[in-house]
Amino acid sequence: MLITGPDEPCPDEPGPRPGRPARHTGSGENVPGPLSALGPALALAVTWAALATVAWLVLVSATRPTSPTTWTTTTLAAVAIAAAWLVGIRAAVLLIAAVRRPHPSVGSRAKVPRPELDDLVVALLWTTADDFRADLVERSMRQTHPRTRTVVLDDSRSAAGQAAVDAFAATAAGPVEVVRRPDRAGFKAGNLNNYLCHHAVGVDAVVVIDADQEIDQDFVRTALRHLYAYPKVAAVQGAIRSRRGDTRFVRDFRGMFDAHLRAMSAGRVWWGTATFAGRGALLDVSALRDAGGFPEVVAEDAALTLELARRGRTVRYVPNLVSVEDAPTDYTAFTTQLGKFTEGAMQLLGRNRGLLFDTRLRPARRLDVFLDLASPLVGAALTVALFAFALATAVERLPGLPVPLGASLGLLGAVPLLPEAVRRIRRRGPLTASLFLLRGAMLYASVAVVALRAVLRVGLGLRARFVVTPKAADRRSLRTTVGRRRPELAAAAAAVLVAILVSGTVAPAGVFCVVAATAVGYSLLGGRPARNAR
Repeated sequence: MLITGPDEPCPDEPGPRPGRPARHTGSGENVPGPLSALGPALALAVTWAALATVAWLVLVSATRPTSPTTWTTTTLAAVAIAAAWLVGIRAAVLLIAAVRRPHPSVGSRAKVPRPELDDLVVALLWTTADDFRADLVERSMRQTHPRTRTVVLDDSRSAAGQAAVDAFAATAAGPVEVVRRPDRAGFKAGNLNNYLCHHAVGVDAVVVIDADQEIDQDFVRTALRHLYAYPKVAAVQGAIRSRRGDTRFVRDFRGMFDAHLRAMSAGRVWWGTATFAGRGALLDVSALRDAGGFPEVVAEDAALTLELARRGRTVRYVPNLVSVEDAPTDYTAFTTQLGKFTEGAMQLLGRNRGLLFDTRLRPARRLDVFLDLASPLVGAALTVALFAFALATAVERLPGLPVPLGASLGLLGAVPLLPEAVRRIRRRGPLTASLFLLRGAMLYASVAVVALRAVLRVGLGLRARFVVTPKAADRRSLRTTVGRRRPELAAAAAAVLVAILVSGTVAPAGVFCVVAATAVGYSLLGGRPARNAR
């Protein structure tokens, strides 16, 4: 069935459907207290100031600044290092919490009769844009829940992309609705909202699924049990795993992406700050409508989690509820995802300037979300601050960054790599794990320019972009690869030029040169077929 979305605004939605289990409504997840508004911001500011003081004392004792310029760059470097420490400490705390027992505070359990759940209508929503995968939809639509609908929200622009969706809908084993809209406003969130506003009549819950994703046959039935067992829960987020790929990049880093996401998700459960990941989750339609639908921003997942929490609704993470998707197939796909996350984080920070003071949110959530969104900004600021510090110390022939500070930044920056490193030690030994840590550290270091570019773009007032991640590996020539890595190469050339003009040596530009070389290397090698893909 083909349905084209109308142009008129979203009409008023009907109230709860008669005979359905009652759902929780509330004014927020936090209980206001004397320090509820100022507590998280004050704690963050005090901790940041203390860490900055420590970093500043170490830098001053090592470099002995002799001019206003050196004093200024030393102070800026200390502030940036302290911010990076805060982001790293958050990741370490979540990693430690991940090995603890799950936090019980997800709401009081309330049993719901099984026949009522079987009567609920659930729509599986595939968001596609010239990347439709018929095989994944065909396997996933065979749900054991009796009243499950299959819906393709097709934002494809090409005639071939639309034809692939229509051909599947015409020949599929069961009914398939195809919904298209007259424009692509609002990114992925706008696509979902178009369905909620105009086509979700009689639908109680939706499952959001990306085009490269599939779910097992019991996904809906299991998720509904969790949704209706806890009145405050508005979304049930499953674990997301990556399927095997045939490129070197997937072979080397698929396990790292999965292990890090699994650890961070489990850590957030312990702290009571579980989040909607944007896909692989079942959401209550009434809670979505109460929250105003999906926020039409690039990071709609984080934005929706905040809007739900402000209304007293929570997300329940269920690790045995699994969906499978493609890992970033090569370096280009990885940097595309990171650039999109950075622009989305900057956009969301700009729209939530009072996040740390929002008493509708628990203090732990405010701190977690703020540091998560600020992490790419911190990385970009640290790169610029350390470059300026290196220039100033080189001009005056002073010692550079002390080894203890560099080592601390490296250790905290390696936290995302630790779960996979431990797994590789157990399976393949310390040598293999050490090589992985080196490759992983270089991978994350190489995206400094990508993050800086995204921060500057949104910071200068340009619109954040929702870019679809490339699905096919980039196996082009050296010339084409160099063209794709123009930002890193241009940044390295500019840094070398500035370093020579200011200090007479290229040493301060070393980090940008390493970033450019690593980016080109991963672009050339990551998309090639892997001999032993896993």
